[in-house]
Amino acid sequence: MNDSSNKNDTTPIKSQIYDLSHLSPQRDEVDFFELITVILNSKFKIIIVTFLFIVAGLTVAYMIPNQWTSTAIVIKPSDESIQVLDKITTDLAALDVIIDVDADYLLSTFKQNFDSRDMRAEYLVNTNYFKKLMAENPQDEVRKKYLIEKIINQDISSVSSQQDKNDDKSEYRYYKLSHKAETASDAHDLLLGYINYVKKIVDADITRKIKRTIDTAKNLSTEKYNLDLLRAKNNQEVKIERLKYAIDMANAAGIKKPIYGSGTVINDDPDFPITIGSDTLSKKLEIEKSITDPVLIDPDLLNRKLYIEKLNNLKVDNIDIVPFKYLQQPTEPTIKDATKRLLILILFTLIGFVGSVTFVLIKHFRREWEQKNQGTHIG
Repeated sequence: MNDSSNKNDTTPIKSQIYDLSHLSPQRDEVDFFELITVILNSKFKIIIVTFLFIVAGLTVAYMIPNQWTSTAIVIKPSDESIQVLDKITTDLAALDVIIDVDADYLLSTFKQNFDSRDMRAEYLVNTNYFKKLMAENPQDEVRKKYLIEKIINQDISSVSSQQDKNDDKSEYRYYKLSHKAETASDAHDLLLGYINYVKKIVDADITRKIKRTIDTAKNLSTEKYNLDLLRAKNNQEVKIERLKYAIDMANAAGIKKPIYGSGTVINDDPDFPITIGSDTLSKKLEIEKSITDPVLIDPDLLNRKLYIEKLNNLKVDNIDIVPFKYLQQPTEPTIKDATKRLLILILFTLIGFVGSVTFVLIKHFRREWEQKNQGTHIG
């Protein structure tokens, strides 16, 4: 019995230790090197998918219509180019009419009109280029509005010297103007045509400004002149009435001829003295009544009448000046714009690469997850 018990004591005990390594939290962490390995193992698949997307991007990029950009650079006009305007402003300044128009004003007015959406739309719809775009269906209002919005917002642009990122703090003010189109000649013609169109608008604005300033000065001077002329006529009528009273008083006093006191001081009206006699007063009244135009005896009114006549004789023809000076005339582009095509190609390449890598990783993690679930189920 003891032998049997000793035998049992020597029997090896079965290990009660379990392998719990599969429950380690490290299994849920992402192994960076494992990801690299998965990607490298599927590199041919990723390369093929990315290449297919590059081909698709190239196809889409070359299906987009060509874009050509014509550019011009303008600064404020030189003194020689605005001599006509200088002569007008000088002539008006001699008549105290000030026209606040200089080279800076001309350039600012040109830029303001160039950026006007209404101006752009009015010019665009009358161009052969726009009519060609609408040739298939000229009555399609939806397409018409779409083209107008697209062109005036995206194809026509102006950049100031402060906004130009390619300029390193220029010491003078300039504007870079540009216009895009489907052909090089269209881009050049559209930009040049729009610049000339805006130039005419500016000329018309300056002409109206000058004429309006002259009309304002003329109306103001005429109103003041008429008011003072009416006052002069009223004063003349009062003077005539006072002369009549003085004559009556002289007759009542029996004074026909002037009287002079020998050292006697006589208090009398200095303007209508009865001491000069009724005969003299009557003659003075006759002369006063003969004056039908008070302007003839009032130098101030006479000068102001002459001033108004000068203003009325002013004739301002339509101004024809260039409100800017070219640093670079509208160019006819020789190279197509490749920016959009390059962006499309880069975008498709990124989509293809990122999408294929994402697909490979998702497939890998899903396979791991399925294997893990199967192992847990079997255990």
